[in-house]
Amino acid sequence: GPVGNHQFKNFELRVTAKTAPHSNSGVYFHTEYQESGWPEKGYEVQINNGHSGSGTYVELKQTGSLYAVQNLYKNFVPNDQWFTMRIRVVVPRVQIWVNDILCVDYVEPPNPIRRARMPGRRLGKGTIALQGHDPGSRVAFRSVEIRLLPDDADPFVEPRSDTTPYGITENLIDKMGANFVPVIDFHVHLRGGMTAEKAVQRQAVTGVNVGVLRNVGKGWPIETNEQLRAFLDSVDGLPVFVGIQVNDRDWMTHFDKELLARLDYILGDTMIMPMPDDESEPVKLWMPELYTIDDPEAWMERYMAHNLRVVSEPITILANPTYLPPPVEHLYDQLWTDARMKRLIEAAVANNVAFEINARSGLPHDRFIRLAKSMGAKFTLGTNNFDDKPIDMSRCFEVIEKFELGKGDMHVPKPKH
Repeated sequence: GPVGNHQFKNFELRVTAKTAPHSNSGVYFHTEYQESGWPEKGYEVQINNGHSGSGTYVELKQTGSLYAVQNLYKNFVPNDQWFTMRIRVVVPRVQIWVNDILCVDYVEPPNPIRRARMPGRRLGKGTIALQGHDPGSRVAFRSVEIRLLPDDADPFVEPRSDTTPYGITENLIDKMGANFVPVIDFHVHLRGGMTAEKAVQRQAVTGVNVGVLRNVGKGWPIETNEQLRAFLDSVDGLPVFVGIQVNDRDWMTHFDKELLARLDYILGDTMIMPMPDDESEPVKLWMPELYTIDDPEAWMERYMAHNLRVVSEPITILANPTYLPPPVEHLYDQLWTDARMKRLIEAAVANNVAFEINARSGLPHDRFIRLAKSMGAKFTLGTNNFDDKPIDMSRCFEVIEKFELGKGDMHVPKPKH
């Protein structure tokens, strides 16, 4: 059509689409016509509600991703249902809404890092294109509407939160996106003012995907099936992963399987154990006034058994791996020998349990990460918040860089659809 002569710089685009199972598509903007191949110019907004890739390539990026730039890993749009996608571009800012939920709020840096085969993934101006990914992908578009915005429109007429308190430096998320490294914080508690809506907003602005969770067990926020169902219903349809943190060792016997099956992940830790012996009541190890450790080596043998029991449960992530309580934390290198680390890693790998790299605690130490990677372990990131204030994730990003963690080293839950 004649609108803008197909040269769109600043605009709002709204599409209504529906995917069949195992289908992949996308919406390109600031692009141009090519006779063949994927468009080399401009950006792609991903449409993928469960297509897992082909051949040896595993596709993790889901609907709402700014493809290979700021990726979204939670599959939250069902197949065979119409959904809306709104893309607002006011250079250098790109915002993407899916079903009126803000999924991406990206600002292109002056010299963005891109994949070697995607140098043209830059803002400028150009036309719109709809992707026909492969013969097996069936995607319907019911409407495509565009509204042009002035070339001199203010990209920040709507305020955007500062990302530096999260440890986000210029080009960091661009580099992670270009390398297909899933950056997901699975340890975001809905407590202390943090809500699912705030987590979604944080995810859109920082580019760090989010997993929200609540503690379950006796004396914790979720004790019953009804409470678990209410939690799951409250976050249904949001672009965040959903999990629980388990605190009792018999947790799996207290909740219906159909409710547990709705979870994306289950996070466990070793910070509560019986003291002073296995027949005693569990205590919170971070509260040293509740117990004593007279013989660190003897206690460590008990603690190793406790660690192995936790990773043998049907959990997904071990938080704060190699944690030691205050009375013995100064003995880390003595108590966490290579042999003990290997036993824990072997057990976790055998049960498909990933190790959290925690932003706040400094756990696990480099020696453990190096050993775990060499033994084929998977990793996740976690902040373990107590309120809704930003947490600096610099350590997580530094570990990814230092140990060259890639797509295959990071755990990502499988899509539900």
